[in-house]
Amino acid sequence: MNNSTLERQIFNFAHPATGEIWMLHRVVEQRSEKPEQRELEVTPDWLEEKILEYKKKGYTFAPISRMPKIGKWVCITFDDGYRDSFTHALPLMKRLGVPFTVYVTTGFIDNQMPMWWYPDEEFGISTQELLLLDSEPLCTIGAHTVSHPKLDTLDRSKQYHEISASCQQLEELLHHPLEHFSLPHGAYSGDTIEICQELELQTVVTSWGGRVRQRKKYLPYPRINIVQP
Repeated sequence: MNNSTLERQIFNFAHPATGEIWMLHRVVEQRSEKPEQRELEVTPDWLEEKILEYKKKGYTFAPISRMPKIGKWVCITFDDGYRDSFTHALPLMKRLGVPFTVYVTTGFIDNQMPMWWYPDEEFGISTQELLLLDSEPLCTIGAHTVSHPKLDTLDRSKQYHEISASCQQLEELLHHPLEHFSLPHGAYSGDTIEICQELELQTVVTSWGGRVRQRKKYLPYPRINIVQP
């Protein structure tokens, strides 16, 4: 057993896992043939089966704002702000009675900016769809920057703009505070964490790291990337 493995085992023992935050992106009836797009997509039937499987195992599904301290629980999150968060994810979550969070990149609203991983396609959520999504009690809207950059490649002022402007734009649109944030690409630096604290964001999530463990520091919560085979 090497030192890193031992250190990880000691850390895991001292910080018990308390639950899971799932990272998803799109819910679609027909998945793409392109691997880089297909890995972002799940079908409604497949996601429903996974949720029901976890319910049978005794897991509860919680909103990101009320993550339990103990027990077996899952928070479901969707990144980027695709139209199908409204057209496909919302009906499924309502039918199953499952809370969920949608992290919106404000530049993608109304397809103001292209999603470069979907060239020549316009999948961004519309303003009206976002307003209707926000009105649903099961749904929490979070911010996901303005243009979806890797924050750790930007200086502090540019990071501050990406984070604060996305929160402000959503607050002005939805008429309530934004308290939750997702890091594009899971990337962050020490400046990122300081900015999120300054903006008094309640939760920040990354895109890797496995299960949520007890912690004392203000750090991004880990997530599990949910990929349909």
